[in-house]
Amino acid sequence: MGKRKNQMMEINAQPEVTLHDFVIPAKIDAFCNKYKPLDHWREDCDVFNDSQLRTYFKAVVTPIGDPLALYINELSARGFKMKDDECGEPVIYAVVK
Repeated sequence: MGKRKNQMMEINAQPEVTLHDFVIPAKIDAFCNKYKPLDHWREDCDVFNDSQLRTYFKAVVTPIGDPLALYINELSARGFKMKDDECGEPVIYAVVK
């Protein structure tokens, strides 16, 4: 019985996985190093909707939540604010540096 109790304690001692574990800061840095945020659409800009951001960051929804929300929050803190495009969809406007 003592061996089983030690095994259970080892299982419980594993660190808890959080949504932050699914966010890779280097990907955010790479995005910010490549693009400059814009306040509005221009002919030479790239437009990122949530689907494109999910693909760029490979932000897959997990059982504990959606890491894309953390990516978008961090991008917003770095000046990449979501704006509604002409169809009302939230997007980020950015231009290559």
